[in-house]
Amino acid sequence: MRRTTSWLVLVLLVEFLLAASFAGSEQANPPQRVATLLPFVEDALAFAEERADVVASVRRSLHEPIAAGLVDLGNPHSPNLERLAESRPDLVIGDRSLHARLAEPISRLGARLLLLDISGVDETFDSLEAVSGAVGRSPTLENQIHATRSEIDSLSVDAPAKILALFGTPGSFFVMTDRAWLGDLARKVGFENVLADGQQERFPGLVPVSDEVIAMARPDLVLLVAHGDPTRIRAELVRRSEQGGAWGNLSAARLGVHVLDPNLFGANPGLKLSLAARALVRLADSPTTPLP
Repeated sequence: MRRTTSWLVLVLLVEFLLAASFAGSEQANPPQRVATLLPFVEDALAFAEERADVVASVRRSLHEPIAAGLVDLGNPHSPNLERLAESRPDLVIGDRSLHARLAEPISRLGARLLLLDISGVDETFDSLEAVSGAVGRSPTLENQIHATRSEIDSLSVDAPAKILALFGTPGSFFVMTDRAWLGDLARKVGFENVLADGQQERFPGLVPVSDEVIAMARPDLVLLVAHGDPTRIRAELVRRSEQGGAWGNLSAARLGVHVLDPNLFGANPGLKLSLAARALVRLADSPTTPLP
């Protein structure tokens, strides 16, 4: 009886020590304070709340406030560094092509800077895995990344179609190539981009529109991502097409001209890439929506 009691005491003592050790480990490694300059990273880290505490973020649009409780860093192209300092982040996450210039001021805050490559679909998922690693690995987040990859791999248009993806701003248009995330996503689900790459990119994956490019395009489907007022930018596209010439070819696109939802296509949506892929596949089966 005494021997059994001693054995039980020993087991309980071991369990107590293990529990104390685990609790101490959890306290020694609290969630990291993360400031993100990319809205989709904020969404992704919702799957890693045990590892990351998002304390600051940029706006998804000028008119959409950020989530309650977060420090508002403003425009993702020029985040407010004073507010960033106020948020006291351990880790700042940004876009490699957009935020590399912030490396020095962020280092002065005593924070780490993780720059992501989000130019393509695989690059985006690889970057999200790097985010998981930077906060100490989150199985929940990594499972979500894997599930989203698999869903996109399962999607495909029924028949090949040529697309012309345009990025429109007030007064100008750019063609999006396969080096832009949208062009790469369209390629993955079976579309053929009329301009796969370009030698005169003004920005990564964006080539200024020329009459020559439009004349040679002859797309089955035209996609428009509007940076600004979608109605105004689409009206500008209608005006150009009505003038005839090369731009008149757009009206002949058999699958129509579609203005994409800015909430999903205005910027890389991260884990919502599967939703964007499904939306593109549906357009291949949509009736023609001619201009205007």
